[in-house]
Amino acid sequence: MSENNNRIPGQPGEDQLPAQNTPAEQSPEEILAQVNLDEMGFPSDLIDNLLSDLESDAVPATPEAAEKQEEQVTVPAEPTGPEETEAEPLSAAPEQPAADLEEILDQPIQPEEAAAEDDAAEQTAVDALAEEAPVGPEEENGAAKENADEPAGEPSEGVPAEQTEETVAEAAEPAEESEIPPIPEKALAVSDAGADPTAGMTLIERAQYHARMRRREQTRLRRENARREAAGIEVPYQPMSIMDIRFTLIRLAIAAAFLVLGLVLSSTPAAFPLYLIAYLITVLPVAAKVARNCTHGKFFDEYMLILIASFGAFLLRNYPEASVVLILHGVGTIISDLVLNSTHKSVSQQTATVPEKASVVNMQGEERQVAPADIRIGDFILVRSGEYVPIDGIVLRGEGTVDDVTLTGDAESLQVEKNIRILAGSLYTGSLLLMHATAKFEDCALNQVARVQEEGKERKAALEKSAVHGAAKFIPIIVVLAILLAVIPPLFNSSTSMANWIYRALTILVVCCPTALAISVPLCFLCGNGRLSQKGIHAKGSEAIEKLAELRMAVFDKTGTLTEGAPHVKEIHATKDFNQESILALAAAAEQLSPHPVARAVVAAYQGKPQKISEFEEFPGRGVRARIGNRNLLAGNRRLMVSRGVKGVPDIRGTVVYVAYEGDYAGAIVMEDTIRPEAADAIKGLKGLGVLRTVILTGDTESPAQQTADAIGIDTVHFGLQPEEKASKMEFLMRTIPTDGTAAYVGDGINDLEELRMADVGVAMGSAGIRQTADAANVIILSNDLTRLSDAVRISHRTHGIAMQDMIFILLVKLVLVLLTVFGVTFMWQAVAADVLVTVLAVLNAARIMGAK
Repeated sequence: MSENNNRIPGQPGEDQLPAQNTPAEQSPEEILAQVNLDEMGFPSDLIDNLLSDLESDAVPATPEAAEKQEEQVTVPAEPTGPEETEAEPLSAAPEQPAADLEEILDQPIQPEEAAAEDDAAEQTAVDALAEEAPVGPEEENGAAKENADEPAGEPSEGVPAEQTEETVAEAAEPAEESEIPPIPEKALAVSDAGADPTAGMTLIERAQYHARMRRREQTRLRRENARREAAGIEVPYQPMSIMDIRFTLIRLAIAAAFLVLGLVLSSTPAAFPLYLIAYLITVLPVAAKVARNCTHGKFFDEYMLILIASFGAFLLRNYPEASVVLILHGVGTIISDLVLNSTHKSVSQQTATVPEKASVVNMQGEERQVAPADIRIGDFILVRSGEYVPIDGIVLRGEGTVDDVTLTGDAESLQVEKNIRILAGSLYTGSLLLMHATAKFEDCALNQVARVQEEGKERKAALEKSAVHGAAKFIPIIVVLAILLAVIPPLFNSSTSMANWIYRALTILVVCCPTALAISVPLCFLCGNGRLSQKGIHAKGSEAIEKLAELRMAVFDKTGTLTEGAPHVKEIHATKDFNQESILALAAAAEQLSPHPVARAVVAAYQGKPQKISEFEEFPGRGVRARIGNRNLLAGNRRLMVSRGVKGVPDIRGTVVYVAYEGDYAGAIVMEDTIRPEAADAIKGLKGLGVLRTVILTGDTESPAQQTADAIGIDTVHFGLQPEEKASKMEFLMRTIPTDGTAAYVGDGINDLEELRMADVGVAMGSAGIRQTADAANVIILSNDLTRLSDAVRISHRTHGIAMQDMIFILLVKLVLVLLTVFGVTFMWQAVAADVLVTVLAVLNAARIMGAK
């Protein structure tokens, strides 16, 4: 085989390979990806009956049916001990068939077991019934918890050992209909209905309770943020609460009332006490904030500058202005926070949701509720209409649609079909869905995206660093310049008093507050990241966005990225000793353990069941060797045939799987892959956004690689590369091709992790292997749509451009205000009002990114 050289050795079965020929181990996700669900041994009648019974029993039709369902509760077993008598659980009788489940449930509980129930358990059961929960917490801990620690299909106390062995063996050999235990008429549905802490409260009591909980949460967040600041850790944005806003407005209103009263009585001795009261009401919270920041090592910030300026104005006897500056600063803080909070909400309004509990069902039709984190690979999950998918998995049965816009950005719902993959956090609508878990909860795409976003908080763009850290470092310089402005000019200009120059210096401190700059630029990148997420593009911090905005070279993997990644047999060439069917049979037998896309396509094209092999060896980038009985078999590209001394191998153009039997050439299978329909438009869009060079790195031969490049407009093709040669070629391209920007590598992340790490911007397409790509790539696009790449570059351009606009606008306004202040034109309160206005305008400008196409 010649396409995509990075072939990972497959994991052979124990019955097919000797111990000495065992290749490298694979992860459980990779092994499950190779399983043909049609051969797992699940009879269609069983699954159909399972779904129909569970769907009909999901919601009781009448109150009487609901009451009857509540009565059918599994009684948990008490812990065994040497000195106590244990009441056997209802499912503990191995001879009892599943069909007699209702008769067992109707049996009365033994007196010893009933006596063991305490008052707390009885009250919990009453509360659970009041909430219409079929099973209480104690019963769930006793009955369902035992099953929660066991994978689906393992022996339980209520299933005979022989029956369990037959269930486990179904993956290898389909079981007879008679060997499958009958499905109970009523599936044991266990729901998790937590007690409502506000149950029984009046409307006013409930409101007071929620207000008290919010105050506790706010106090906890403040303390946590204080600890983070003390440790030098960046504190996440925390909006002002409604209570804080109301308290601040009341305080400022009282201060304004005293200030107005002082202005009215300005000619009387009572004016100064009124001014002092107004000033103290406004300055004390600012002074407390400054003192708290100083204890955490933050000596120069906006609060320090405002405090110095207002205190200086008060000492200069500008009493009204000292209070006005603080009142305007407080009002401006509230306005800026409201606008900022609204922008943050618009960024994070779309979040994927995972249910607290998932419905896991076994082969006997028994359903149990577990947390998504407790789901194991191979478990069977039931999803009902209107529920969120709890785990990544493969659909076995179900008809409906899946809305995964929060993850993939696809506006159109995905039609559910057998064997398609759906992601955790997607909203399902349709008939009862049965799926097969293919990943652990911590490895599912949703959690990997969350991990990428969390790691991205530490990866800041250079522009963001300069706006935040540079402005903070510039404050001490501003303070020194203000002192010089207050001292030096009076020595050379006797017409202006020193008090006037001191006032101008204090005004400059207010003008140079870095609030607008420190808020607007990071907010631009936050909005850009949020807009990318809405498109299903998940960037690892503002650093990745900045590099995407500077993209000048894009390097692509071919199979699975520019093409569909699902090759199919185009034609078969056979020699006189073999026919086409025998060539395909030999190739399928040799390739059956290989995870390579071409190998899987060959196996899929063969209609029968491949012969068992006794040996298997894979040669990455070339092909495989297998042994059927005592006959050697080779299947791979022309380089493998030449290296093994096979004679008479023709040179066929395209992606070709050559087959050799006992060292003699037997035939060849020509494969064909389909170019993605949107690939040409995506490449054209990238070039329109400033990408100067596009390159393909592939292990394919020259002919199919060049055909793909010509069809979609790729500039350069490097073909016939071994896996290790791709990484070295990528390094060579980054060193030798001169560009004034960055280089990106775009691949599916399965066989090109090294290239993803090496590039300035590693872009992983699709959700396959996301656990590895989340570490290696800078950008993850869960959809395979190549136009998302041009969307990512376009949004990054817009984000970086608006961030530059905000920075330049703020700096120009402040420069003008500084010049006006030096010449005595600007007053201190005007500088504060201008700073508030500039901050609001910059935040509103950043919010425009959310509307980027």
